[in-house]
Amino acid sequence: MSDKQVYELTIDDLADFGVWFFPMDDTVEDELTVRPLAEQETCSDFQIIVRANFFGVSGSVYSGYLYWGSDSLVEYLKPVILSQTGEIISFWNGIVQPTWDSSEFSNLLRSDLPISYVSEPLLNLPSVRGRLEGLYYLAGDRVCCVS
Repeated sequence: MSDKQVYELTIDDLADFGVWFFPMDDTVEDELTVRPLAEQETCSDFQIIVRANFFGVSGSVYSGYLYWGSDSLVEYLKPVILSQTGEIISFWNGIVQPTWDSSEFSNLLRSDLPISYVSEPLLNLPSVRGRLEGLYYLAGDRVCCVS
C-alpha cells in the first residue's frame, strides 16, 4: 500500500493496516501524509495513528482511529470515526468551534453520545481508552465540547 493523506484513510485501509505513521521526511507530499507501519521498532520516532473501536450508548460499534500517545487528553488523541460510505467525523477541531452537520451519520453519532473508545493493542502499543461527550475544540485556554 502506498502513502495516503490522513484524511483519505478508509475503514478498509485501517482493516489492512492498524497502525499508520507520519514519515515527515523528503519522501512525502506534506505533513498530512501517512504510511502503513509494519514494525514496532520504527514507531518510536514518529507520530502514529492506531485503529480504534468506538462504542455508542445504543450498543453500536464504529470504526476509526486515534493519534496514539501516552497522554489521554482528547486534544492529543484527536479521535476520528469513519463511516462505511467514507464520511469522517473528527472529535477534535482545534481552535474552530465545531457544529454537528446534518448528515445521517453525524446525527446517528450525536444521538449515540457519550461514545467510549479503545485503541487496539497493535505492535505492542498499549490500548488507549476514553469517552467522548461531543465535538471538542479549544476556546482560549479551555477545551470545550459541543454535545
